[in-house]
Amino acid sequence: MTTNIAVVAEGMKYEAEEYKRRYDEIQRTKERELKEANDNYKPGSKMLIERTEQIKNACDSTLTRLKVEAADRALQDVEALREQELFRVQSINEPLLAKIRAIANIPMTSLELKAFAAKIGAKGDYWASRALSDIAEQNGIDPEEIGIESTYDTKMSVLDQLTDQLNRIFKYYGTNDLEERPKVNYLYLSDEIVERAKQMYGGKVGRLSDSQKADKAYFTVRTQFTDIQKGIAISNVLRNAKGEVRNMLLCRLAEDNTISNMAAEFSGHYDEIASFKNGKAAEYRSAEKAMQDIRKIKDKTVIEQKAAELEDNTFFGDMFAKEQKQNADLYETLNGAGMETA
Repeated sequence: MTTNIAVVAEGMKYEAEEYKRRYDEIQRTKERELKEANDNYKPGSKMLIERTEQIKNACDSTLTRLKVEAADRALQDVEALREQELFRVQSINEPLLAKIRAIANIPMTSLELKAFAAKIGAKGDYWASRALSDIAEQNGIDPEEIGIESTYDTKMSVLDQLTDQLNRIFKYYGTNDLEERPKVNYLYLSDEIVERAKQMYGGKVGRLSDSQKADKAYFTVRTQFTDIQKGIAISNVLRNAKGEVRNMLLCRLAEDNTISNMAAEFSGHYDEIASFKNGKAAEYRSAEKAMQDIRKIKDKTVIEQKAAELEDNTFFGDMFAKEQKQNADLYETLNGAGMETA
């Protein structure tokens, strides 16, 4: 049978909620029967002890059966999905990969790569997706922009985590454990967790921060061996880097003594990298440090004074304006009102 992550995740959530509902019913029944036994039998009598034991054993037996049946249903879907993914990893479409290899060393933009992926019908093919992801990273492109799916390891990790949460609900629901109780009641397999799992499984891991994007692009350059290889990598990642990501990446390149002048010249970005080595990197770091300090300040006058000190900084103005749009606390401190929402 075929299945998908939405069916599996929602199925686990259903089994968890159904188990909680049945657990509560069984506990209420147990409490009612125990009360009846205490009302009908003499305290401490053999009959009361036997009836009490009978009620508790019946409750435990029913709960055990519920766990086993629910786990079996959920794990059948999980194993079916694992088998599907394993089959996809073991299947290789050589003609499709050949088309991807043909453009592997050609610098390109995200729009070009996205158009190419759509043209060759790469969606749904595991190894085509992996190959395109590698090309995207070589060019400093976020794989999410072109719809690249998650790796096999990521998918298996998502399934493992969902399964672990279901098992923890079976184990700890109704517990007095102060650490586990709130997680079981409000966190494990919640709507947010299930939706996040579906997104991660499908390759939508959430947008990377500018700093993370710059780090990934820099790592692509840093792992090359020769000056020519580094030059090509620099050219590729800067082609698709804009705004803050570009500034952060240029800072990293300028501050790295292993990036030679030859590599910078070969990339075609020698002057830009040199400008950061000769002062722009320090200027950017100064603006970055000032912004970090401002985020901690709650006094409007102090913030405005600090901003005024950076008036001549090439980068601070844009950085400060962007922060006010994204940081509700800073906006409120400066404007005395909450941020407007569209």
